[in-house]
Amino acid sequence: MTAQRPLRLAAVAAALALLLSACGRDDDNADDTGGSDNTTETTAASDEDGGGDGGDAAAFIVPEEDCANYEGTKGIEGDTIKIGTVRPESGAYSIYDTITKGLEAYVTAVNTDGGVTAGDGKTYKLELVKADDAYDPAKTPAEVRRLVEQEGIFAMVGEIGTSNNLAVRQYMNDNCVPSIGLATGSPEWGKAAEYPWFIGGLPSYATEAHAFMEYLKTEKPAAKIALLYQDDDFGKAYQATIKKDIEGTDITIVDEQSFNPLTETSPESKVAQLATSGADVFFVGIGGAPCPAALRAQPSDWTPMTYISITCSGKTAMALAQGRDEGIYSTQATYDVGTAADQANPKVQEFFTKGAAAGLQEAELQGGIAAAGWGFGALFVRGLELTPTVDRATLMNTLYSLDGENFGLALDDAAAHTNGADDPWIIEDLRVIKRTAGSWEGVTELISYDGKSNDFVG
Repeated sequence: MTAQRPLRLAAVAAALALLLSACGRDDDNADDTGGSDNTTETTAASDEDGGGDGGDAAAFIVPEEDCANYEGTKGIEGDTIKIGTVRPESGAYSIYDTITKGLEAYVTAVNTDGGVTAGDGKTYKLELVKADDAYDPAKTPAEVRRLVEQEGIFAMVGEIGTSNNLAVRQYMNDNCVPSIGLATGSPEWGKAAEYPWFIGGLPSYATEAHAFMEYLKTEKPAAKIALLYQDDDFGKAYQATIKKDIEGTDITIVDEQSFNPLTETSPESKVAQLATSGADVFFVGIGGAPCPAALRAQPSDWTPMTYISITCSGKTAMALAQGRDEGIYSTQATYDVGTAADQANPKVQEFFTKGAAAGLQEAELQGGIAAAGWGFGALFVRGLELTPTVDRATLMNTLYSLDGENFGLALDDAAAHTNGADDPWIIEDLRVIKRTAGSWEGVTELISYDGKSNDFVG
């Protein structure tokens, strides 16, 4: 794919001209992220006329120019589309395997209902093939190659982990295999002009951090932040955006500590160090079981305003905090299946009913983690429903030209818009939430950052 870069840029330029007249673990290997347009932040509103137009984005991915050996319908056998995913079934981050259980439940529910009727008018069943990399990016490439070359999948859906996805990004891009609904919000997925075969299933971590920092500027304009961040691209995305957002303000970072999920088992010593910093805000930019462990590790005499990653906000993770979650903050793009007020929503009710029928246990249904996987499956299926032709490139072009879509467990007023490399982020509507009596409550309106996610990258 890299060898085709001049052709890709020419294709993007041609598409823009047409519109005007009527595709590494270490940050050091990352390229600068481009900006977006001048769209202002607005209160999100629903768009009942949403949809995708594979035609408008057709020039974004042109397989005849971009792919050395394009196999557009590989993984489709008769009326069955085979998809794959890689997740940590084993290891310290095995809690994330529940995401894949949610994805698997969605696939089962779709098949039980008779399959998905795609935009080409045909009805397809789905087959999911899973692999385990134990959240170790050194193991991810072999598993992905097996799924692509031996299992012959059509696309990857809901693959978990920032560093894990980065470890196979070039391979997937070179082979023109879609990776859809990434279970990571790394700003790296904003580089669609270079890597168009990846599209995220979470909001950008930069947008998430920006949303909280904007709230913090109002609520605590002279805040002193203690920052705990994961020592990889995931955590460093938070770190970079926070530093960018506090420039020119009275907010300061008084101490920061990194946590390596592959070499360290507990963040307790890091939290103890941060607690001596005099900070009145604690930003927890780590995921998995270590996130609630960081909450448990807070000394009783240190009571800062605490923010946790959106990846850590589910009921299952909060239960691991053992009561230390009261009053903390996070952000939200979807209904919280563990919050009583949200459970009455028809989308959540459907998830409960169909998820249970597909084998999810009560704790999994309300835990919040499986719900994420359900959403990744819903994104893939919505793409199939909208795409005029079921092949790899047309599906990706459709997902890169969404217009007001709302799918899965997204908040009702959320609307997904994408526009190729100019706006590659599907989820950009967020609200800040606060943990109160075991439930999440909104403390801001749902705000749309449509087309601006790349601008927030530090």
